[in-house]
Amino acid sequence: MFGKDQQAENAALLDMDIQQEDIMAFFQEYWKSILAIAVLMVALTAGLQFYRAWDHRVAAEQTAALIPLSGAPGTVENAKALEQFATDKATGNRRILALLFAAAKYQTANKPDDVRRVLTMITDSSAPTEMRDYARILLVNESGDAATLDKIAKNSAWQPAAQELHALSETDPQKRRDIYGEIASDPKSPPALRQRAAEFSGQPAVQ
Repeated sequence: MFGKDQQAENAALLDMDIQQEDIMAFFQEYWKSILAIAVLMVALTAGLQFYRAWDHRVAAEQTAALIPLSGAPGTVENAKALEQFATDKATGNRRILALLFAAAKYQTANKPDDVRRVLTMITDSSAPTEMRDYARILLVNESGDAATLDKIAKNSAWQPAAQELHALSETDPQKRRDIYGEIASDPKSPPALRQRAAEFSGQPAVQ
């Protein structure tokens, strides 16, 4: 007759044996699936590492190609070269940067239609919101169409600049002062812009 301690120990050992048998049965039935999953995880890890290395290399190559193009004189030919680079070679944010440089060179070459066309390519793209908003600011500055500013989100980093363009396009003096007053009282606005807005609105800039 076993004592209570011995009975408990035997029960624990029996339970352990049952668990081991269950585990062995599970592996015998599903070992192929488990192995396939393990192989897949290894492949995914290796693939991710390869992609990261490839992406870094591509980014370095594209950046190296973009630098001389961006530093070239502001001619139509150089603007077209940047557009071609953006279309055929650049990926990600480097494509947007190439288009911004192209717009700047078209502007230097006094080609306003091309400036607006290229900036619209950016605003209509899937680029990060900040870049699209920046292109909208440039587009309004180029075209004078303040309606584009309504597409800039209230929490955008470019909202203060959008407000100032709204003020500049406003023909009513009081409404213009009111807009500048909002800018002057907004702590998120850049200090220089708050100070300038305070001068136009006649109210002190928030510190």
